[in-house]
Amino acid sequence: MNVFNSILILAAAFLAVFAEAAFSFPHRLLGAQIDLLPALMIYAALNLDIFTVSLLAVLGGLWFDSLSANPFGISILPLYAIGFPIWWKRDLLLRELPFACRSPRSFWARPPALLFRR
Repeated sequence: MNVFNSILILAAAFLAVFAEAAFSFPHRLLGAQIDLLPALMIYAALNLDIFTVSLLAVLGGLWFDSLSANPFGISILPLYAIGFPIWWKRDLLLRELPFACRSPRSFWARPPALLFRR
């Protein structure tokens, strides 16, 4: 995959961990802590390669543990346990969805006469 996508995912994970630690408004409003890293792991597992999923699990887990009361490194395995099975079976999960079956380039590969006929 694209290196830029991996950098954006890691930056989003860093900002998500920082936002969870810095802002207590969602916790006070809803009465529960909202964790954004598992949702980001699922997105990365469905759209990116295994290297990015592993890197997100390790760095996201370490960032989360550094700003919480958890022992350092304890969040890596649960994040990887979320990301790896979804990455492994993503073809099975996405086979019914039309956006996963067709690439965006296939639309633009058609001749222009077929696109604008009456």
